[in-house]
Formats: sequence, structure tokens, C-alpha cells
Amino acid sequence: MNLLSGMEKFGFSMDELDILADEKPKAGEAGTAKAAPVVKQEKDFVIDKKVRCPVCDKEFPIKAVLATKLKRLEPDFDLKPNYEHVDKIKYDFMSCPNCGYSALDTTFAKIDTARVKLIRAEFCPSFKPQPDEKLPDIYDYEYSVEKFKLALICTMKKRAKMSEKAYVCLKIAWLRRAQLKELEGNKEADPKLVEMITKEYEGFYSQAYEGFMKAISSETPPYCGMASEAVEFMLANMSMHYKKYDAAMKLIARLIQSPSTSRKLKDKCVDLKDEITAKAAAEKAQG
Repeated sequence: MNLLSGMEKFGFSMDELDILADEKPKAGEAGTAKAAPVVKQEKDFVIDKKVRCPVCDKEFPIKAVLATKLKRLEPDFDLKPNYEHVDKIKYDFMSCPNCGYSALDTTFAKIDTARVKLIRAEFCPSFKPQPDEKLPDIYDYEYSVEKFKLALICTMKKRAKMSEKAYVCLKIAWLRRAQLKELEGNKEADPKLVEMITKEYEGFYSQAYEGFMKAISSETPPYCGMASEAVEFMLANMSMHYKKYDAAMKLIARLIQSPSTSRKLKDKCVDLKDEITAKAAAEKAQG
């Protein structure tokens, strides 16, 4: 019996109905078909959003990362977070193209009336909008660094806490370091560009270090949303980077002795203490 009889008037003539036919492998294909691997890219984790500026009250589009879909990787020695496929830090800011107000994404909307007045009085009059600038599909390092620099100017103009200024500097330094890593082994990379990026990395990293060291002695935690233990561990690593071993050891000792430090972090502190001791001894032997 032809279950589809009568369909001829619609132009379909089928002798037999078999709804599973499309799923059956064709002759010679059984067991050979393999699904192509899905290669994920940065754009797969980026979405469009709209944000309202608290300074000029105008809405503007941004790109944001779906952080819940990201796979976290091992962080850098100074706790720079790393993720598979995306350098999320490139998207950790918001920048209004109308008035120029820019800030970390975590602090953008958290601005009081007094600081709004400071931005309007001391930043906005100097800001020149870029009418031809288009929002890119994904942010590259140059684009993000440029916006973070605007955010740094805003943090200074609105008299932000030292920890916020230091954190913006740290984000810029992390971006420049990642950019240098991306350029490693690229024989076509412009030496002048590499030199400029290196100088900016070192300059902003130094500003971040000095700023956070001042913040932990003059501010009450959390520091720009970061727990004191995380900041002190980060600074211990940064101190070792600058070969300031005494400062590093003081921070580590304070973390180990503190009852609020987690066991996991204390274990990391013990490992870092051994590393600092070894490096200090090696440098002393060479000197």
C-alpha cells in the first residue's frame, strides 16, 4: 500500500514511505562518515550588548564575552587570568563614544554624582569623538589598549582610588605582555613596534606595582573588587619580578601568618617562598 498516494497532484510521486531513509547510510558509506571537528574562535564567545553611559545618558553598543562558556587555563605568575580561545581582558572595559567616559567594566556604572561632575568638567571638554570609528567584530590589542588608556585618564580626572588606577595600569600591562607573546617568533614583526610595546609593558607594569603597594598601605580592602590576599600574593610575585626579595618575603610571611589566608593559598606561598630564597641566593652568589 502506498501511504502517500494522492500526493501526485502536488507533484510528488513516491512508491514507498520510509521516514528513516534519510538517516540510513548510503552504500559504501557505512561506518566511514565522521563529523568534522568544530574549531572554536574568539568570535564564538563574543556577543553584542548595549550600555547606557552614566555621564551623558546616551546608549552605545559594546562587545562582551560570554564568560560562563570560557574554559579557564592556568593563570600567569602574577595572577593574570587566562582562558582558552579568548583573552578576556581585551573586553574588560566600557568606553562611551559620545562623551568619552571610560572605565573598567566592573566600575563603569558605579560612579557617584560628584565624580560625574568631575568627568564632565575635567575630561569631556577635551575629549574628541571619533565619528568614523566603527565597533569591531572582535577587539584587537591596539583597540583595547587605546580604550584602557582613556579609562586611565578618566580614573585620574575623577579622583579615583589608587587601587583603581593601579588596576587599570595592570590591565594595560597584561595586554601588552600578551601582545608581545603573540609577536614572539614572528620574523615579520616590526622591531620598532616590538620596542614600543615592550616599553609600554614595562612602564605600565611599574606603575601598577607602585600603585598597588601604596594602596595596600593606605586603603581598606577589597582593592578595586579584589581580596587583600589575592593582591598581596600578586604583589609578592611582582616584587620577585623586580628582584625586590625582601619586599616579597614580607608579603609572603604576612599571608602565611594570616588566619584568613586559605590553605590552598598558603601552600602556594610556601612554594613561592622557596623560589624567592633560591633566586636571592643565586643572585648573591653571582654578585
